[in-house]
Order: sequence, then structure tokens, then C-alpha cells
Amino acid sequence: MARKLFSAQFRSHKARSFALCVCAVSVLLVGCGAPKGQQVIDDGGVKLAGIPNLAEGREIPSGVKGVGVSLSRVVDGEAASLSAAFSSSSYEPRLEFNPESGQVWDWSAAGENIGLALRVTNPGDHSAQLFVSVYDAKTFGTRSFNLPAGSSGNFYFDLNGPALALDTGMRDAPALYDNAATAMTWMWGNKALDLTSIRRIELNMKSILSDRTLVFEDIRLAANGAFQAQNLQGIFDQYGQYAPQEYPDKIHSDDALRASAAAEAEKFAEQSGFPDRSTFGGWLNGPRYEATGFFRTEKIDGQWALIDPEGYLFFATGVDNMRMDNTVTMTGIDFAEPGERDGAVVASELRKQLFQWLPDEQHPLSSHYVYRPVVHTGPVAKGEAFSFYRANLERKYGADYLQRWREVTIDRQLDWGFTTLGNWADPSLYDNGKVAYVANGWIRGEHKRVSSGDDYWGPLHDPFDPVFIESVKRTVAQVSTEVQDDPWCMGVYIENELSWGNTKSDAGHFGLIIHTLSRNSNESPAKSAFVEILKNKYSTAEQLSQAWSLPVASWDAFATGFAMPEPGEGSLQIEGALREDFSLLLESLSARFFSVVQQELAAVMPNHLFLGARFADWGMTPEVIRGAAAHVDVVSYNLYTEGLAADNWAFLSEIDKPSIIGEFHMGATDSGSFHAGLVSAADQQERGEMFRDYMHTIIDNPSFVGAQWFQYIDSPASGRAWDGENYNVGFVTVADEPYGALVAAARKLNAELYPRRYGQKND
Repeated sequence: MARKLFSAQFRSHKARSFALCVCAVSVLLVGCGAPKGQQVIDDGGVKLAGIPNLAEGREIPSGVKGVGVSLSRVVDGEAASLSAAFSSSSYEPRLEFNPESGQVWDWSAAGENIGLALRVTNPGDHSAQLFVSVYDAKTFGTRSFNLPAGSSGNFYFDLNGPALALDTGMRDAPALYDNAATAMTWMWGNKALDLTSIRRIELNMKSILSDRTLVFEDIRLAANGAFQAQNLQGIFDQYGQYAPQEYPDKIHSDDALRASAAAEAEKFAEQSGFPDRSTFGGWLNGPRYEATGFFRTEKIDGQWALIDPEGYLFFATGVDNMRMDNTVTMTGIDFAEPGERDGAVVASELRKQLFQWLPDEQHPLSSHYVYRPVVHTGPVAKGEAFSFYRANLERKYGADYLQRWREVTIDRQLDWGFTTLGNWADPSLYDNGKVAYVANGWIRGEHKRVSSGDDYWGPLHDPFDPVFIESVKRTVAQVSTEVQDDPWCMGVYIENELSWGNTKSDAGHFGLIIHTLSRNSNESPAKSAFVEILKNKYSTAEQLSQAWSLPVASWDAFATGFAMPEPGEGSLQIEGALREDFSLLLESLSARFFSVVQQELAAVMPNHLFLGARFADWGMTPEVIRGAAAHVDVVSYNLYTEGLAADNWAFLSEIDKPSIIGEFHMGATDSGSFHAGLVSAADQQERGEMFRDYMHTIIDNPSFVGAQWFQYIDSPASGRAWDGENYNVGFVTVADEPYGALVAAARKLNAELYPRRYGQKND
């Protein structure tokens, strides 16, 4: 995915056993003015110099600042609190807690097994997801929580407890401390922070669709509570569900699965469908345009539109990942020889003990084991994995479960009103003849790569390498074989969330250029191309040196390797001609990548739209978007927020290209998942409401021609094998049970889709 998340690498340390009472330590934020170890014992706790308690005083505390956040004090008798109004007009409104200028907080004297604790109230009528980031001198860690409307809660951010040493193979786990407060959900950054040099706390929201006000009553350091490793033992039942929690869609027997299948089949037989749809899912009741027999784009009265093969207006709604690939979870078992069970060894005792039940090799459901030769992150590098979802399908539908799954999956999309199958649908679904789909391809090969310095999913392809063209040819040939010039194919995505860089800093923005310029042209085709681009602009190396105000002895020396000077105080600043040229090189890199793919697609699949490479909202820059827009039919983005924030998407009118959202989702933790996903809701009902609100921002934007939800099936609650994601982001559970509130919201939105988007075109 999405996501999508930064590396969660952290220093390993021995897990310690603590038996600390939650209230045993009450620590104010620690100021650097207090030498390490200097303490004043007060009420059984440790009290150190730092910012004042939010419950004391009548003024905004020193060091507290709002950016896109209005602050005020709430006084009730002797008690006081801090009211923070987060503005929806700011893309990332944030509340900062800072030490005195030039100083840091030293939290190390507070001891072991502590966390940052918050008490907060949400007086509004919409839940609020708050991201909490703690920054040390070099890095940061981010967690989040969701506070339902009209409620108060206590939350804690584990800073140095023994749980941080555990690699569970899950993005987040059940609560591991004896603590009445709620653990904040792990998001991204680093788990191990240098508590001797804390320089900032940030509390932020992201692209909220309405203003939110939170009232903070307390922020402090406090004990996490006794570590409870037993909370990871035997927590998943025979259906892959979290055993200790009950919820409406939970399955308790095979009979319940079969009864659910029969009831859903009966419902499908009674549904009348969506009568305003054309053969391909376009707007049958609207105007008709030129029909080419394939999907195409057209700008009509200032608004971009898809046109279906019959000439009807079309808007792409759909759900990603209708396939079995990401349904497996690691069991903790490996083999001396891959696939040879006789040589079984326990690779992770923790993973092995998570499960109440796994089939032995004689069990009928043992066919749902697979062997994973590599994983991206987790406690095991390879090994046995099991798909509870596939096992549940066999329990539910019988021996022909895969064929029944294909039929039910298509029936659901028709019943729910979606117009496409989203990205990464199993190719066996392509020829369904009822719902349009998108195809996808991954570029693989021995071509060279370039680095941005922050390559989460891996370094970017070097599009200037001639071998890259051959790699793209193979990719396109494979996709073409799967699609076979099918008019039901809306278009093709190539690649996903590549490491293009970001605009949070100049180092992130131009990381691809900085790293590539440091390389030797003989080893890097991109570097060689950059040298030629700059030679075409500057007659001599001396002119380049003068323009950049940096030493360049000769073109030969520059080609061998050019290193940017280390920044002094503060972050790297790239300005003037240097910034102009770095922008030129970055756009050239992007344009080369997308032009090569466009050329190869046009040669083999000329009738199908090129839908781009799905930019992550955390990994794109203006130059890269411009380079793509010149060569794709539709620009694609993965956007995990509550919806579009107009001020952050003003560039859409500048590039003047149709756009599509390739991924978004909302999740909750009320149905057996420990992690709600990248955007959280209070519960399943609000998931549906937030889906609707997000989609309205897309449907109402003249540049967008669709949005596709990620994903069809919940991530395994025990963590997907590849990277441990265990998000509640599915339209269906691990037992293949649809989430009723989300489905109802989708049906209603899709029923109103075309009148809302194109109603004014109904002549």
C-alpha cells in the first residue's frame, strides 16, 4: 500500500519485567535545566523542572504554540485546561510543545518503562484522530489515537518500555501494559528515542474536512504499568479472529459461515441493481459522446471525465486488492529446505504462540499454507505462512470455494454499486464481463537504480539505463497478455508509491538529485544524463560553478562525482540557480520514466489508458508530478486523509490532467483489529460516514475521474506476511463477512454518484 509507512527500526534492548503501578510516577515534562538525576520527590513520584502542568495557571503556557490551531484557556474554578481549535483550512494543523529556545528536555531521569500521557476531551460532534510525534535531536516517532465525539480519554505513548523490544510481526499489537489508559497506535518513525535530548512534541491532524476542537487537561510523563507479555499468547482463534474481543460480525462456527453464504446469495437474487448504468457501468441516463469501443478521457465544460466504450459518462469507484496474495500471515515456522516440512524449526516462538490453532499437515485445510521466501519486515526473514481467509472461504463455500469467491466478489461489486474493480484484482476476475477493471504491472529487471536517501519500498528505477527499457517491455508484455485488448479494461497502473521524494525539506525534495550527482557517470546512467543536461545549459564548468556558487573544477571532475557541502546549523537549503537546476533535473528524471513506460504501452496496448504510478501523498514533488502529467492519460495518487484539502491540491488546475485516487481507507478498532489503519474512525458506523465524506470531495472536484478504496479484505489481524500490516480497512472481514455500515454507505453513495457528478450534463 498505501502507505505508505516509514521504517520502524529501533535499537534492540533486553525486555525487562516491571511491576509498576500506573499512578506510581507523576512526572512533569523534564526541562534541560534540571541535571540528570536531580529530583524532588513529591507524592511518591518524580517531579522535575519543565513546562507547567496544563491544569495550572491562567495563561497559555510558555513554549506552547499552535500552527493552524487557535489556543485558549478553559478555567473551571481552581482547575484549568488548554482548548485547541484545529482549523480545517490548514492542511496539517499542529500544536507544539517546545523547550526554551536552544534547549532540550532530558526525560531519562524519569526512569524505565515510562510513557507520554495525555488526558483530552473531544466536545465536538465528529471523532478526532490525533497524531502525536516526539522528536529527539536526530529523529522522531509518531503514534495516534482516535477520540470519539463527546468523549474524554486517557492515552499513553510508550517511550522506553519493554514492549518496544518486541518484533511481533504486527504493525500494532494488543495492549501490553497493565494500564487503564489507552495505548496510542504505532504509526511511523523510530520507536527508540534519545530521551536525553527531546526537542519537541507535536500534536497534529491532517487534511480534516471540518474544524475540530480538543481540550487538553494534562500532558505528562507517567509509568506505563506492568508489562504483560501473556497478552500475546493464543490470541487468534481458528478463524484468524482476535479471540478476546466480541463484535457483531464475528464468526463462531462453520455452520454460521455457511448460513451467512446462503443468506447473502438469497439477497443477491432479490436485488434489482442500478438501473441508471450502461453496459460498462457508465451513466445511461446522461448524454452520450463519441464511442471508441474503449475507455477514454475528455474535458467537458471545464470538468474532466471518463467516457466508457459506448460513449457514456463514467466515474471510477471501486475497491483494491481483490486477491489472495496478501491474506497470509507468518506462523513463526521455517524449514531447513523451503517447503519440506520434515525440517521444521521454530524461527519465532512469539509468532508461533499467537495462534490457538493451525492445521497439521494431514488436515484438509493445510492446503492454505504457503512458503514465503522473503518478507519486507518482521521477526522472521522467510518461512511458513497461512491464509485464514482462504481457509474460511473453503469452510464457507466448500471445495469449489475459489470459483464461488469469484462469483460472490463480482456480485458484491454490482450489489454495492461500484463501477470498477480497483488495482490488484486477481487477473482471473478480469473476464467477468460485468464490471470494468484496471490492470497493473511491476517493473522488474537488472537495470540500475537511483536513490533518494529514503527508499522505503526500495530505490527508484534508473530510467536512463537502456536496460530499463527492456524491463518495461517485459512488464507491458505480461500485462498485455492478461488484458488481451479487452474493452472492459479501464486502464493500466504501472508501479506504485515509488521513492520520488517529498517537500518536507530540501534534502527530501531533491534527494534523488543530490544522491545521483554524487555518483560516477560511468556507473550511473542517470548521472550521465544529468551531466549532459547541464552541459547543454552551461557552456563551461566554470559557468556552472558560478551559478551554483559551489566549486566545480571541470566537467570530468563533475562527472566523476559531485558532493553537496554538509549543511551547517539547521537543515540543507537549496536556493537560486541551484534550486532551479535541481528542479530541472528532477522533472527530467520523472519525464524520462513516464515517457519510456508510455512509449512501451502505446506500442503494445494502444487502446488502454495509462493511469500513472500512484504517487503516495507523502512521496511526491511538483517536478515529479509535472514530469508524469506530460506522459500519462490520468495522474494517480494514493491519499490517506479525510479527503481533499483544496489548498494542497491547487496544482491540479495547473497540470490540467484528469486525476484518480488509487488508495484511501478508514478503519476502526471495534471489530478485532489492533490497528485502524492510516485514517481512523471511532467505529464501524463512522467508517461508512467518513467513506461518504471523502468520496464527496473527489466527486465534486472537476479534476478527478475516480477513487478506489484500499482494500477488499481486512489485513490479517495477526499481520500480513510481507510487512505486518494488520489494519481494519476491508469491506469484508477475515471470515469474508461484509461490514454492513460501510456497505450501506457505499450503496447509497454509488446510487447518487452520476447525478451528483454529472447531473448538469443531463440535457
